[in-house]
Amino acid sequence: MAASIISSKMNTLMVVAKCMERRGVFPLMVIQKRFKGNKQKLKMKTDDSGSKTGDRSGSQKVLFPEISLVPNIQGSTTTVASKGKVKKKKQPTIVQNYYGDKPLDDVWISTHYPVPEYPLAEIIKRHKEYAQPAMFNQLDSRIYADMEISLRTSKKTKFISPFKSTLVPPHLFDIGVKKKIIVVCNEKDHINLALKLGAYQAGGDDIVKMLLRGTIKRSDFDYLLSVPGYEKEWNQLQGSFGNAAPSISRGTISKDIEQMVKLYLHGLTYETVKTSQSLAKVQVPFGQLAMTNEQLTENFLFLVDDINKRKPSGASGKFISYMTIVAPPSPERFILNLDEYSIVKKKIKKESPIDPLPVDDEKVMQTAL
Repeated sequence: MAASIISSKMNTLMVVAKCMERRGVFPLMVIQKRFKGNKQKLKMKTDDSGSKTGDRSGSQKVLFPEISLVPNIQGSTTTVASKGKVKKKKQPTIVQNYYGDKPLDDVWISTHYPVPEYPLAEIIKRHKEYAQPAMFNQLDSRIYADMEISLRTSKKTKFISPFKSTLVPPHLFDIGVKKKIIVVCNEKDHINLALKLGAYQAGGDDIVKMLLRGTIKRSDFDYLLSVPGYEKEWNQLQGSFGNAAPSISRGTISKDIEQMVKLYLHGLTYETVKTSQSLAKVQVPFGQLAMTNEQLTENFLFLVDDINKRKPSGASGKFISYMTIVAPPSPERFILNLDEYSIVKKKIKKESPIDPLPVDDEKVMQTAL
């Protein structure tokens, strides 16, 4: 009679354990207790697994050591013994039990399918639909590329340093940073061009005299640009203006008024931030939703091309490992399919390479949250 009861309880426990094994959870531990008279009894371990008072006291023998298992594991599991020793037969692989690669319906449970990746054109379309006047009327919002950059090189133990760059996109837009620029030049055409491009002030000797007298203070402008020919005057301003004084090495003295003004007035500065030894992140705007799809695409390709040029030679894998496109204040975040952007096929010609703005004088734009 006792043997049949033990056998029945053992079968029940085995069935329960089998069911929970299929679910990927194993909270049970079956122990064997020996009592006086050489009687055995199988029971589940509880918080109060110590010996009870009375005649039924004795030693207990653990049939199965305590184990902790990771659910949804393919292959052999990793068992952790109660004493802290780890036993591994082979490396476990976490498997997502999805119903398929893509959902068949327009509405689906997100946990049952992998997060979809979209081409750039589809992402721009979705962000614009959200920002239409009939919806939230946010077409002046900037659209950002939120990227994860791989810092790996051809050598496993070496990584590149975070980098910084300034570029002028093919199609200008409001980057959200207001800058005051003063341009010193003699020719009337250059003065009119500087003012047309958005300079705060432009002129020749009259501007130089106001700077030397202190009528124009350092707090009255962000950048001071000049054509060649005023080097002596700028040396006198080094003491009071410091790095804000025009300098050839900083790119604030040039004959090309248009390029110089565009760089310092509309230049887009981005800087990668290191998150681990092998990864960095950066968030850069490439346009506004009110712009055409073609303009946004050209600005995006121009930006990605500039970043991909910094990939170390011989490094394997994608330099831009992950990217999402966001357009605050919209909460939507879409993952971009990077297959066609690993190496940019379409290249836009630049007039000349542009160096980053001086670190001391830069005002790095505020990125989206």
